[in-house]
Amino acid sequence: STDLFEAATVRRMVEHLRMLLEGVVAKPEEAVGRLPLLTEAERQQVLVTWNQSQAEYERDTTIPHLFEAQAKRTPEALAVVSGKQRLTYREVEAKANQLAHRLRKLGVGPESRVGLCVERTADVVVGTLGILKAGGAYVPLDPSYPKERLGWLLEDAQGPALVAHSHLLESLPPFTAQAVCLDREEEWAEESCCPVTSEVRPENVAYLIYTSGSTGRPKG
Repeated sequence: STDLFEAATVRRMVEHLRMLLEGVVAKPEEAVGRLPLLTEAERQQVLVTWNQSQAEYERDTTIPHLFEAQAKRTPEALAVVSGKQRLTYREVEAKANQLAHRLRKLGVGPESRVGLCVERTADVVVGTLGILKAGGAYVPLDPSYPKERLGWLLEDAQGPALVAHSHLLESLPPFTAQAVCLDREEEWAEESCCPVTSEVRPENVAYLIYTSGSTGRPKG
């Protein structure tokens, strides 16, 4: 049907059929799903030409600096959409800066590990960026994990602070880190909206992810 397919598309389909039939003749014992469809020119295009993704970038910059620059360029553009929640770049930048100032007062800096236990909302972005702005490395803590696993991760991370949703704190085992609740903005709303002066470098740790622990205790 010429209403559905352009001539170039049909020619490409015919070439794929030809390649498949040649493969059948060459390897009649092979499963159809393992036979080739792409011509050599298409393979070159898909595997090589379209994968020329090298690009120059500033080696000494960090994620917080890049986000700050974008917020200056497009402050009112939407940065995060989560359900009915809408946050612009300006709003995310301000909230993350306030959180970062609060975390710095709690001792967070380069190489510090900060647990992040929040539900999958816009707060994930605010929390992650705030931790990075403070110079710390974020440690994701999935609230669906068993308490024993969460306790081990908190103990191993040994961070000075924990960023969380207040209602999830009850599901966590005892911990010594200072909690900062993203859903209690009144606790850190007085902090400055200006960026934190941080000594963090691209070489510093950004995050810590743990293995599943199927062979024993999980490893970071």
